[in-house]
Amino acid sequence: MPGPRQKLSVLEANGRKHLSKAEKAERAAREVELPKPAKMKVPQWLPEHLKADFRALAKELLAADMGAAQLDRDTVGRYLVAQHQFTAACRMVQDALDQEDPDLVNKWTKAQKSYFEQARACANDLGLTITSRCRLVAPETKKQEENPFLQLMEARRRA
Repeated sequence: MPGPRQKLSVLEANGRKHLSKAEKAERAAREVELPKPAKMKVPQWLPEHLKADFRALAKELLAADMGAAQLDRDTVGRYLVAQHQFTAACRMVQDALDQEDPDLVNKWTKAQKSYFEQARACANDLGLTITSRCRLVAPETKKQEENPFLQLMEARRRA
């Protein structure tokens, strides 16, 4: 089964796939390049108390230059909402543990798990986790060492 489709720049940096000039041009024409915004607009539906967190996280995402665009603002908002709900559920679990109410603990633990999964899914989409960043970052191209013999051979070949 083939792996996920990778950008042309990633394929070239890996050096594992050899494409003809025509294949490279076709693939480059089909890739979507979104402009990097100066700022991300805060979604209108986001609660007022999370807007400052949104601005801070959006600023970090744009500074990291991992491809974040204006289209990602809803995902950032959903991440912040899920994270906020997760922390609230953590407090409710602790309160239920203090009250020694196993039914309430079970109820809030399920909610806590659901919020955690939502936040983690958004974090993976945005590259906020280590594993997702490793998938997003293109490997650096390796520079060949200066070899006088190879330079001589290359010069002879060109002549």
